[in-house]
Amino acid sequence: MTVAGSKTQGSELNQLAYPEGLFIDDDGSIFIADRDNHRVIKYVPGASYGQIVAGDNKPGNNSNQLNTLTKVVVSQDGTMFICDRENKRVQRWSKNANHGETIMKNVTCWGLALDIEGSLYVSDMAEHRVMKWPQNQIVAGGNGKGNALNQLANPYHIFVDREQSIFIADKGNNRVLQWKKGETQGTVIAGFNGYGNGVDQLYRPYSVVVDQMKTAYVLEYINLRVTRWFQGEKSSSIIIGGPGFGLGSNQLYFPRDLAFDRQGNLYVADGNNHRIQMFSINKSASESSPSLQASPSNPALLIKCEQLDTEHLDNEPLLSRLVSSEILWCPSIQTVSAEPSKEKSKTRVNLVTRINIKREHRLDLIRSYMQEHYDMYIN
Repeated sequence: MTVAGSKTQGSELNQLAYPEGLFIDDDGSIFIADRDNHRVIKYVPGASYGQIVAGDNKPGNNSNQLNTLTKVVVSQDGTMFICDRENKRVQRWSKNANHGETIMKNVTCWGLALDIEGSLYVSDMAEHRVMKWPQNQIVAGGNGKGNALNQLANPYHIFVDREQSIFIADKGNNRVLQWKKGETQGTVIAGFNGYGNGVDQLYRPYSVVVDQMKTAYVLEYINLRVTRWFQGEKSSSIIIGGPGFGLGSNQLYFPRDLAFDRQGNLYVADGNNHRIQMFSINKSASESSPSLQASPSNPALLIKCEQLDTEHLDNEPLLSRLVSSEILWCPSIQTVSAEPSKEKSKTRVNLVTRINIKREHRLDLIRSYMQEHYDMYIN
């Protein structure tokens, strides 16, 4: 069910514009990093309208302004910590304050998390590391960009459990790492086989949360889904989303973040649908995972496509040739040739799908590509 936002982008108090991050406090209030409105908006339980608690819809770098924020977390005393992405700073806003103070600057932050002692963890995307504040200590990564177990590649959202293990959506490596307190390297807990949409794969993991049973829930931006990874397992099940984007109750459209409330409900920042969705999750290992099938009741999956052979798409699997054409590599509707082309036996040829992509959808994919490959953010 939709608990915040609506079906359309906007700046009214019942609307959102590309919600990037969310946080649920002990009272069940939802704090949303409302990215393109440059504000934090709070929804109390049952409310149809939110209230602005930081920033407004005008971007800026003054102490009362934000610019393209990506995450907010809230401490027990009501203090908000905000990743003010385009201003390259982390802001602290005391409860009921009308402005913030900078506690970290010149940082390409994306994700934030608080531990049980009140320390703040910050994913620094450009430096491929996670920092701990106020100690200003590197607690994960910091060994350059790479895929070794002591390295990260453009880490996005993070989660810290009661033992102060850090769970990192290691976006550039298409994996999730658990980095235990005091360790010098992490352990892969999700995404064991490169990028893709298989049960042992991830494609652009943006966010991860972990429950008390050590089960990890991973949100994938490109695969449009949330997968569940039981502790020690090397494969997952899809519990939300999957094939096709849309506005259906179990569909997502370039989702951005996850959070649990105290009752175990899972919330998803459904970015391009400009809404926050809440799902009741069955924690049982015997639960069969939901799946979506193309049918008249699910028209978002009924995409009329023309298949064509295209070479060398592996070089740019996300952007593909998006700028110059309408060819898009999309795992949820792609089919892959099982055998190489007879005429071009030395070249791997993928069957891709020609679809019409609206301008704003194209721009969002280009944003993601530029962030990943060039550390550039396009407004």
